[in-house]
Parts: sequence; structure tokens; C-alpha cells
Amino acid sequence: MNILEKYNTGHRFFINLDFDKGEKMTGLLLSDTIFENCCFSVDFSQTDFTNARFANCNLKCSDFSQCNLTNTIFENCSLEGTEFNNAKIDGTNLNNCRCYGQVVMLNKTTGELETFKDLLVKELYDNVPEFSKMTDHSDDELQYAVYGELSLRLFDDITTNNEPTDFAKKCFQFFNLLGDRQDENIDNLLVVGIYEGLYASKKCNDIARQLLNGRNRKVYEHWMINGNIRAEY
Repeated sequence: MNILEKYNTGHRFFINLDFDKGEKMTGLLLSDTIFENCCFSVDFSQTDFTNARFANCNLKCSDFSQCNLTNTIFENCSLEGTEFNNAKIDGTNLNNCRCYGQVVMLNKTTGELETFKDLLVKELYDNVPEFSKMTDHSDDELQYAVYGELSLRLFDDITTNNEPTDFAKKCFQFFNLLGDRQDENIDNLLVVGIYEGLYASKKCNDIARQLLNGRNRKVYEHWMINGNIRAEY
């Protein structure tokens, strides 16, 4: 008995299924169904998966084009080569899904998979696009890793140039933007992720004092003076 036949008899939970590349299961009704620990390389195009859930599945090279994926959940799934062209993705949720080792999300506008970005990481890239071009985006879901890399890049930029570059100015403009929110978690990210990497250079400290405004400069100077006390995260 195949999946559709079992579904039509009321079966809604499928586990440990394995379908090789080339299988076609197009235009089916498989809503409210759970697939767990399954290996699919299947053409599912035009199938209705409303309220379905794929957990711990290998979905490499599967085709969900024109599927109804409304409120469908993909959790801990491998999605290399998986397609979602023109699928209905209202409420579709990807949780810890990976493509070539990177955590990915589904772009709700284009329907394409893209590397997951932490919100403050995305905001950094939007405000300092030069840095987005420098990094390989392998850690986009990790705030402190990305901001730590920026700190290293900024340190090199400041110490190798006579005057603050446009890159450095954009960085500190962004730090001012974040710091003005007066959020302790953001302050901690700036101190641990960025500022601690600059304190070893007098030139970096001078530039930071010059380009940081108001409370942001006070936060920088406080942790520079109290460098033996590390912020917690």
C-alpha cells in the first residue's frame, strides 16, 4: 500500500520511509500529515501539504514547486537541492534546517532558500554592506562570531590607515545606532563582540572616542577602564 492509499484510509504518520530519486508524487492531498526520519528525493510538485510536518528528514533534491505548504513545518531537515518554486508558503516554518552545512531559511518573497541570519547580523549587513562582502557568511546565525569578525576587520582597518575610512565611519555610525537603544543585551554584544577587540590599540581607542557619541562613548570608556571585568553573555 503506497502513501496515498494509506492516507485515504486515515493514516497520518509516516516514519522511516525511503524513496529514491525519480519518484513522482505530484498533485496529491497529504495535509495534516507527519513525516519523521524519512529520506525523500521526490517530485512532490502541486501536492497539498497544508499543516504537515517534516521532522529529521533528508529531502535532498525534492521538488515542492507549486505545493500548498501553508503552516507546514520543516524541522531538522537536509535541504540540498530542494526547490520551493511558486509554492504557497504562508506560515511555512523552517527550524534548524540545513543546506550544505549552513542553517537556512525560506525567503517569503522569492520562495528561495537562503542562509539564516540572526536579526542583528542582518541589520549589520544592511548598515555596513562592505563587511557583508568581506565575510563568507558561514556563521550568520551566530551574533558574537560575526561581530567578533567585524572587530578584527575594524582593528586592521584603523591601524593600517592614517585617517578613519568610510568603512570605519559606517561601523561606528552603526554602533551608535545600536547603542542608542539602551538595551543591555545590545550593549553587551558591542562590548564583548566589538570593543574588547579594539582596546589593545591606542589608535583604535582614539578613533572610537572620536566617532562614538554620548552614552555609547561612555560605555566604551567604562569597559576600557575596567578591562579586567568582562561582560557576560
